[in-house]
Amino acid sequence: MTIEEVIDRAIMFQQAIEIEYCTRNGKVFTCVISDIGYSSYYCGGYIQAYRKDIGEERTFKVSRIMSVNGHYFSQIYWNQIGDGFKRISLTLH
Repeated sequence: MTIEEVIDRAIMFQQAIEIEYCTRNGKVFTCVISDIGYSSYYCGGYIQAYRKDIGEERTFKVSRIMSVNGHYFSQIYWNQIGDGFKRISLTLH
């Protein structure tokens, strides 16, 4: 199953999912998102979702989603991130 198929299922069944995401600066964080839909502004390569830990809607680039509910789909090549790679762990409340 591809990352797009997992996202499609989450949208279809209106499920919240936990994602591990890598920002363009190489920071990785984990968060739970809900109310997921494809971005009409950025087209199919991006999703918009409500980020529960910060209580705000955010846009995520699909190719930067590394895992969904613990299943890895990473399309990111770690050698492109460089030495500035930092892992951020956010606690969900």
